[in-house]
Amino acid sequence: MGTEIAVIGNGDKAAQLFVTSDTEWTSAIVVQGHQRVNVGIVVGDQISDILSAATFSAAISATASVFSGTVTLQRRMPEEDASYHWRDVASWTINSSGGGAGGSENITASPEPESAQYRCGIKAAADYTGGVTHLRVGTS
Repeated sequence: MGTEIAVIGNGDKAAQLFVTSDTEWTSAIVVQGHQRVNVGIVVGDQISDILSAATFSAAISATASVFSGTVTLQRRMPEEDASYHWRDVASWTINSSGGGAGGSENITASPEPESAQYRCGIKAAADYTGGVTHLRVGTS
């Protein structure tokens, strides 16, 4: 199971998660009308730096420099679906290796016309091959 860190503003502004297996999600954040969604995906050696600063276990740190999987951004809003289901908005397939310098993606979506909830994570077992990634979803 992933380790959630630094939920800012009780989940309203940003949520972060260290992903270590499949079907893990950040907490949902609320994005108000005209705000943008920011997604940060950090992989590779940069993860080791974050883990060291957060004093997480050596078992996670040992595999932190490698990640392979697909990260999905999801949204839910009552206007799209009366049952308020999560809908896929975007996805990124990422493969990193232990010797790499690491990488980060910052993806900014278009402004929302109305309030919605967002989360990001690993959707299914087939979307996770191994390793650790640090996910952050927030608003601007």
